[in-house]
Amino acid sequence: MILKIIREYKRILLLPVILLCFSASPLLAQSTLSIGVAPTSKILKLVPGESYEGEVVFWNMSQNSDNYQIMVKPFRQIENQPGTAIVLTEEEEKGYNFSAAKWITVTPRGLVKLESNKNTKLKYIINVPPDATNGEYTAEIFLISQSDAQRKGTAAFTNLGSGMPILIQIGDEFVENAELLTFTTEKKWYEKTSVNFYTTIKNIGDTHITPSGEIIITNIFRQEVARIQFNRNTQSLLRENTGNYIDNWTQSGYLSPNKAIALGPLKAKLLVTYRSIQPGFAVLTEDVTFWIIPWKIIVAILVVALAGIIYSISRKKLQNRK
Repeated sequence: MILKIIREYKRILLLPVILLCFSASPLLAQSTLSIGVAPTSKILKLVPGESYEGEVVFWNMSQNSDNYQIMVKPFRQIENQPGTAIVLTEEEEKGYNFSAAKWITVTPRGLVKLESNKNTKLKYIINVPPDATNGEYTAEIFLISQSDAQRKGTAAFTNLGSGMPILIQIGDEFVENAELLTFTTEKKWYEKTSVNFYTTIKNIGDTHITPSGEIIITNIFRQEVARIQFNRNTQSLLRENTGNYIDNWTQSGYLSPNKAIALGPLKAKLLVTYRSIQPGFAVLTEDVTFWIIPWKIIVAILVVALAGIIYSISRKKLQNRK
């Protein structure tokens, strides 16, 4: 009877799992990228009236050939995600004064056919207007499937475009300024030495920045336990944007390579610079304290110790009775 009930519960529990697997399959298929691009981005410093020639390579990683429409549009950063670019909608583009899309001419124009597992090179020319004012201008050369463009219209560009963002600096007098909003861990105590550090930085200057630095971890004896690189992937942050950065510290065991103990209260100190000129004069710094407590090991030791004490007391009582 009991075995029968267990089997019935197994069926009930497995049913939603099976349904979840089937419902998740289309989502995975939709997220698969089929177009590659190189270079992945371009940062240029130009002057009014200057021309620049470049090349971008697209390749089709799918099994099917397709016609793609060549597009050039300004972009913005995805909210709170540094190192990202998403093209502007037509409504957003109307109020955007730093678009370089009209400066760029791509050859060939219109449509291009991407053969399966082959690459296609596109040449582009950037002609900066003689009256261009100082600032940072954006544009992205990207491709969108002709069938998708016809079916979904321009509103789909932000989701379907795959391309190369271009950031163009005009002028020299830029203000690099940033504010550290938060530096914390996901929780206050951990059982193992695997910790994620969350940092939020706001760019309050008028040019992009690429924060870099270190997170230094010390124990209660002020010994250095670890030193990890901040923003290892060098993700940039566009002006007037906020970015969330995640950095992980993981080590095997509770002893660092220099034999420092990674137990109890630990302090992590963040040191970040973001200026390309004289970076040492603008350091963002903050501390956070967290705990490493291997409670399972501690409980096991206490249980063994308690068992030893009980055994010792019992043995003494037995000896006294004799």
